[in-house]
Amino acid sequence: MPISAVHWRLVVGYNNRSKLTYFQKLFAQSFAWVIYYSIQNAPEMPFVFFIFFLFLLILLSGDVKLNPGPKKKYLSYNFSISHWNLGSLPAHDFSKMNSFFAYNRIHSYDLICFSETFLDSSFTDDDRNLILNGYKLYRADHPSNTKKGGVCVYVKESLAIRLVPLQILDECIVLEVTINNKKGIICSLYRSPSQTADEFDQFIDNLDELLQSIRLLNPSFTILLGDFNAKSSAWSSTDPTTNEGHMLESLASFYGLSQLIKDPTHILPTSSSCIDLIFTDQTSIIRNSGVHSSLHPNCHHQIIFCQLNLKIYYPPPYERVVWNYDKANIGLISRAINEFDWENCFLHKNIDEQLRLFNVTLMNILKNFIPNKVITCDDRDPPWLNEEIKKLIEFRNEIYKNYVRNGMTRNDYNLLLNTSQQLSVLINNRKSNHFAHLSKKLNDPKTSNKSYWSILKTFVNDRKNPIIPPLLVNNQLVTDFLTKSNLFNTYFVEQCNPIRNNSTIPTSIKFLTEKRITELQFSIDDISKIIQTLDPNKAHGYDGISIRMIQLCCPAISKPLHLLFRNSFENSTFPVDWKKANVIPIHKKNDKQIISNYRPISLLPICSKIFERIIFNNLYKFLDDNKLLNPNQSGFKSNDSCIHQLIKITHDIYKAFDASPSFETRAVFLDLSKAFDRVWHKGLLFKIKAFGVEGKLLELIDSFLSNRYQRVTINGQSSNWCHVNAGVPQGSILGPLLFLIYINDLPNELITTPKLFADDTAIFSVVHCSNQAASDLNHDLKKISEWAYKWKMEFNPDPNKPAQEIIFSRKIYKENHPEILFNDNSINEESSLKHLGLILDEKLNFKTHIQAKISKAMTGVGLINKLRSLLPRSSLLTIYKSFVRPHLDYGDIIYDQPNNQTLSDKIESVQYNAALAITGAIRGSSKVKLYQELGFEFLSKRRWMRRLCYLFKIISHRKPLYLYSCLPQYLISERYPKCFKLIRCRTMLFESSFLPYSIKQWNMLNSDIRQTQSYSLFRKSLLNSIKPLANSIYNIHDSVGIKLLTRLRLGFSHLNEHKFRHNFRDTLNPLCSCMNEPETTSHFLLHCCNFDNSRIILMNDLSYIDNTILFLTESNLTNLLLFGSKKYDAITNKMILTRVINFIKNTKRFDGALY
Repeated sequence: MPISAVHWRLVVGYNNRSKLTYFQKLFAQSFAWVIYYSIQNAPEMPFVFFIFFLFLLILLSGDVKLNPGPKKKYLSYNFSISHWNLGSLPAHDFSKMNSFFAYNRIHSYDLICFSETFLDSSFTDDDRNLILNGYKLYRADHPSNTKKGGVCVYVKESLAIRLVPLQILDECIVLEVTINNKKGIICSLYRSPSQTADEFDQFIDNLDELLQSIRLLNPSFTILLGDFNAKSSAWSSTDPTTNEGHMLESLASFYGLSQLIKDPTHILPTSSSCIDLIFTDQTSIIRNSGVHSSLHPNCHHQIIFCQLNLKIYYPPPYERVVWNYDKANIGLISRAINEFDWENCFLHKNIDEQLRLFNVTLMNILKNFIPNKVITCDDRDPPWLNEEIKKLIEFRNEIYKNYVRNGMTRNDYNLLLNTSQQLSVLINNRKSNHFAHLSKKLNDPKTSNKSYWSILKTFVNDRKNPIIPPLLVNNQLVTDFLTKSNLFNTYFVEQCNPIRNNSTIPTSIKFLTEKRITELQFSIDDISKIIQTLDPNKAHGYDGISIRMIQLCCPAISKPLHLLFRNSFENSTFPVDWKKANVIPIHKKNDKQIISNYRPISLLPICSKIFERIIFNNLYKFLDDNKLLNPNQSGFKSNDSCIHQLIKITHDIYKAFDASPSFETRAVFLDLSKAFDRVWHKGLLFKIKAFGVEGKLLELIDSFLSNRYQRVTINGQSSNWCHVNAGVPQGSILGPLLFLIYINDLPNELITTPKLFADDTAIFSVVHCSNQAASDLNHDLKKISEWAYKWKMEFNPDPNKPAQEIIFSRKIYKENHPEILFNDNSINEESSLKHLGLILDEKLNFKTHIQAKISKAMTGVGLINKLRSLLPRSSLLTIYKSFVRPHLDYGDIIYDQPNNQTLSDKIESVQYNAALAITGAIRGSSKVKLYQELGFEFLSKRRWMRRLCYLFKIISHRKPLYLYSCLPQYLISERYPKCFKLIRCRTMLFESSFLPYSIKQWNMLNSDIRQTQSYSLFRKSLLNSIKPLANSIYNIHDSVGIKLLTRLRLGFSHLNEHKFRHNFRDTLNPLCSCMNEPETTSHFLLHCCNFDNSRIILMNDLSYIDNTILFLTESNLTNLLLFGSKKYDAITNKMILTRVINFIKNTKRFDGALY
């Protein structure tokens, strides 16, 4: 076989550990080409180059490295705190928060305290304007829940801090911080200056009680800081001592507290005072304290701070390799893979050696033909924060020092104020320009889909991936990342053990089918198809081979993968390196400092997942063809879903309600603890064999399950590899199917109706007789306990998460039901609970669920409203459809009540508010016109369409069987083809539920639509019947201009005729100020003499575009100026509307607020 140039490139493939310079790489590649051409043209020449080849080997050896220099040590800094009374966080569109963010990039305080936050319950902690990356937020809003007073504290997520529950003062937050094994108390509070004498006495009494409670905690140090609104000459020589200051000073003296701040903190044009204070009982730990100038011209309070002689250590930034896939040489990659002799290289090697050779060779190829570099992952400044802003902040601090040093003169004060204004304007402009740049990229058709979503998410949620805070272990807080990784790994591995009991594998096996599966059927083309369906945005495993790499290599890579997969199957051995997982801890809920509140997600090698998909496809087809999977299980099955199961559950309950007399339904919901992690491997293999899996395939699955290893990686720090004794890997392709096999026989001996979705288990009993229903439920709960014991699983072991019951009933007076028990404990009855994402209540009217979803959706609407000036309309529509409407879409076909207009209007109001936010239209605008503007269908019609689409899938797929079997028979009629008999309903509630109502609506469809074979055509025909064609704005980016144009399109603006029609009190008639005629849209655009000069410019511009425009009728011309025309292309229409917008803005007719 002739040696190719590509082979020589592989010979000098760069070792992953080497750090070669550009010239070393260039020399190596050039030398390889010389050798290649010498062999081709002059065979004796290679001997001449022998000495050079030796030199090359030394140069490229993985053992020869650049001098790494001294080992990186952990960096350290002094713990610091700041406080600022900023007089309302939300004011001026959170501009003070922007200024402080820039300021904090310089000082990086560990604790940031704000007073007078003016927050209430309408602001959630997830509000993007309240997010400070890398910090956790604690709040104590004003007790009246109004926008006044209040305090909040931002704490670095890396710190060992916990909230101390001392709620003695209302506007007060008490935190316990642990630094180098020293525990201290930090208290941030605010006292209103408007307190009466009695209220202040009460404040002092409460503060006294608070300090006593803190003293009982025996902290190493105590720090109190905030705006006390009290003056004392002991704190500032220029301040007279007030009664409040005297009492506060006496109380501080009694507890041994010293006040650190001596300079003015509240500065007005004619006076200044020191009322923002920091008290401590350990002045020896204070390294530095003082005052920095205010960051906003509208805030008279200055920033106070202190720095402690306590060191905090954090690891250095970690490194990772980034690849420029856009510049990959795909041709050479494919050629290198195709010309490598994989079969001969794999000979006489076991599967693990073959895999290692494959990985090394592939990575060498990729490194040669995909540009890559090592970057440092650290906390970078946002793009809008530049050195000019930082220098101006420092300059303002110097001005403040001069102001204090020079005796607080009026000139210095004015300079201070001017600099604050300059800083505020600079930050706002920089941030606006940055967002404008991002907005422009969103409108650029060249922006890739991945970049588009990445940019869009920066607007939707500015929060970066939160770091894992210090972990609370044995009452000690752990901050070291490596220790955290090992603690998580130890905990996760401990969960991967079956329950210890005396249960053993049954001695005999009962096969569920006579059929057997022993082989895997797959081809090179099958592998290529699987590769193309992979999501390139998914994370890769520890081997560093990403999905994007594999897809760039496809189809060439499919051949060596086929060899690997075939050899693995023939040897019944799953490669060891494919059984190693990087585990990422994902927070579930509750306290982030508790390890048990996290769940593991395994990141497995990509090639392993491709092989798993092949095994999955073969195994699932066998199980499905032979109907081996329990029909009551809906998880991880094709043509089944959460929604399908919820449809069946609610259908049965509504049907029971519809009976005469009405029946109640008792339902019990169970939690299978650590289900995936505790699967008993021996028990699973026994069950797999009972399904008819034998031979090499069974041995391969055994190998897949055994000897698995995992490690946890946090912030670049990886734990030790640990052996996993049980469970199926979460994050794998095959794991969920193996889990379904494991719990497949759980419902077999149950009397009641079981419903399973993976590990979510529920049983239902329609109550014809309360005693019999209770007996059946108790029987089944006992059987479930016995099954769990037999197969070493456990239901609801946590006393804080007991089994739950709902009695679904429409009766005014419920029956008295006998008690039911599970694991010898009574089951508590609940009025509502969440199951598969839907909140089920006892009357099944979904009021609680709908209200919760509306609240979440309205939070997104508020975000859209804030982003309207920053983003183009297309992006705002994307945010609505991707982040807001899905809240309402999920389960809508179940909770929908077509006959309940009040409920329908309540849901519709969300979309109406979103439409107002997107367009900037005035509330009261026509809903029909507004939806026409955006191309929105009414949500009630959308739910109608989605019902019919779900029904189409059930009919066409004949799955899931438990829903298909609920369908009534077809009518035998040539006149009404493919129509169903109606389901008889006694109550309106049952009639409006999914199946009865959907079948009724199905029969009313046009016969051609009913007989459509394609789902996409069926959905398209329904959507076209309800969705209006949106009015185009032709990619115009002027948000203000588009808002004004849209208001004219909708017929609701500043114009008098619009206001008169909408009953504005200040508009007594519709006449224009020119007094000629009503001030309609046409009058404003074409006739009003007040704007003749601007109109002349507009008409001249339009005549240059098309001189026939001026000859249109008034109606057609008005329509053209508002909407453009199909007669013109998009560019011409954009030119027309741009000039119309310029005319509208130049008239200044729409300036000012609308009253």
